[in-house]
Amino acid sequence: MADDVIIVGIDAAWQRSKALDWGVTEALLRELPLRAIHSVEEPRRYSDAHAPVRLDGESVVPVRIDKAAARVVDEVRPYLAGLDTELDFGVDLRVGKPDDVLVDLSATATMLVLGRRGHGVFADLLIGSTSDAVGNRGRGPVVVVPSGWLQQEHRTAPVLVGVDWIQSEPDQPAIEFAADHAAAHGVQLTLVLVWDFPWEVATDQPASAEDIDQWHDMADARGAELVEEWRAKRPGLEITHDVHQGHPVEGLLAAAEDLNPQLLAVGGRPRSRLAEHLLGSTARGVLHHTTHPIAIVHQRP
Repeated sequence: MADDVIIVGIDAAWQRSKALDWGVTEALLRELPLRAIHSVEEPRRYSDAHAPVRLDGESVVPVRIDKAAARVVDEVRPYLAGLDTELDFGVDLRVGKPDDVLVDLSATATMLVLGRRGHGVFADLLIGSTSDAVGNRGRGPVVVVPSGWLQQEHRTAPVLVGVDWIQSEPDQPAIEFAADHAAAHGVQLTLVLVWDFPWEVATDQPASAEDIDQWHDMADARGAELVEEWRAKRPGLEITHDVHQGHPVEGLLAAAEDLNPQLLAVGGRPRSRLAEHLLGSTARGVLHHTTHPIAIVHQRP
């Protein structure tokens, strides 16, 4: 079960990143506590320089924290303390590989928020960053906010969620998360369905106009069905659907370009340990190319 807390991963560039601002806005809106987490890797233990100490009945060897890491915490603490709220906002320093620390925290947080610096052809080719790793391996909702994002300019924009319309119960956690976000902001939720011909059909012979219309109508009918289903689950929430043809990544990016949402949500997928390091999923493809905040909503363990 998730804890009622928003976790934001921060680093030395937190002032340029929009992740903390985005997380603060969500915490204030939802009246939830917030923890900003700065993680530093432990280069080695200083057992020869510091004697073990007793902490909660256990022997612990102190870890030396460099000045740069301490400076991040010292900067963020007064920023959070200066906000006009009585909510529990704080900053913590954790020792460990940042993506491992944040993946563990994502399992129980309401959401985990990260920044993504850089965009463009070269940036899209870079893999292995914390946002990429946590987005891929997260154990709950992971929101990645691009640098330069102007949240206030999108406060009335809709929330989009990618839907795998072939499934009988498509992307339930992702739709639930997107619906919660849309309701919290009082904006429209749009279910995005992307269809394409099956491989067997697409490679047999060119599709006729009738074939295209038939597949589009099938996706459109499924979208209308899902809209009615979720309207019954979320009375009062404005819900619609949008249909695109093509690869799921291309279709979701096209929908985002057309509708300019404040958030684009996609479902995460269970992965083996090996598959965690492989590109190719819809979620990861959209993460690498979108210019909007993206929520990758993983099924909780």
